[in-house]
Amino acid sequence: MRSRALASLFLGFAIVLTGLSGPALAGSTNTNTATVKVKYKHDSRAHAVLKHAKKLKGKAYRYGGAGPRSFDCSGYVQYVYKKAGKKIGRTSGAQLSAGKSVPKSKKKPGDIMIFMRGKTAYHSAIYAGGGKMWEAQRTGVPVGKHSIWSSGYVVRRPAGNVATKISTATAKMATATAR
Repeated sequence: MRSRALASLFLGFAIVLTGLSGPALAGSTNTNTATVKVKYKHDSRAHAVLKHAKKLKGKAYRYGGAGPRSFDCSGYVQYVYKKAGKKIGRTSGAQLSAGKSVPKSKKKPGDIMIFMRGKTAYHSAIYAGGGKMWEAQRTGVPVGKHSIWSSGYVVRRPAGNVATKISTATAKMATATAR
């Protein structure tokens, strides 16, 4: 009986970790619902990138501008990353070597988006989440958060993992019935 209780307890932890339904696996008729808070590591550099990107909203676009009063696209990205404590290249082409390559489907807020025409980089921005990006777009358009306007880009992650919100998960755990 003691080994059955220990096995059930172990199975209960495995169920919580995997998200599987306890009764289906344990064959037990007694279930309890537990709410588990899950905290994810908060990457302060990615958080700082987004904070600094937002602070520059409304600044003027100027070709060759590297801040702090005006920016071109890569000057903006470089300036924001420098303020967040990460040194990256000045041009969109140089920013291709910043950090690791990430699939588009795995991009996270704080990642660099580099727009490509063939094998040539021509624009860079910072992914903001939700289909938006922080960028210094072009003359007449101030620095801001804009919708992603092309699918022709690659993603680089020089800031590491991105800050993730705390989430709450509910899991069913099986408990042993003593016989």
